[in-house]
Amino acid sequence: MEKEERNNKERIVEIARFAYPAEAATLIALLRSEGIECYLRNELTTQIMAGYADVGGARVEILESDVPRALEVMRAGGYDLPADGDEADEPVEQVAGLARHIPFLRGYPLEKQILVLLALVAAGLGLLLFLSALLTPQ
Repeated sequence: MEKEERNNKERIVEIARFAYPAEAATLIALLRSEGIECYLRNELTTQIMAGYADVGGARVEILESDVPRALEVMRAGGYDLPADGDEADEPVEQVAGLARHIPFLRGYPLEKQILVLLALVAAGLGLLLFLSALLTPQ
């Protein structure tokens, strides 16, 4: 019960980022073997969109209080740790690529942006099929 209360009040922070979720699996296994609870963010999005849009990669996240211990485990495990200030923080909802250039999509989270783009593509294809059926002699 005490750990559950602690988890509800504490921030979750990113500890590492990988291009593909499979690359994060080793780190997640290492952290969990040391008793550090961790999560993988953007797993599905990275698998689907990798190579087509910059979705920020698969992110390994832990509780803020576990960061010092996790850094020790990562250092001992041979992971290269960035020096302070190497990377600028970026908003999680920011999506590069096509959605960034469509103003009405900027305010939505990534999942909604993808759904809206899919709906627009489906509507465009439907319109194209309809127009081709009208122009084709029967």
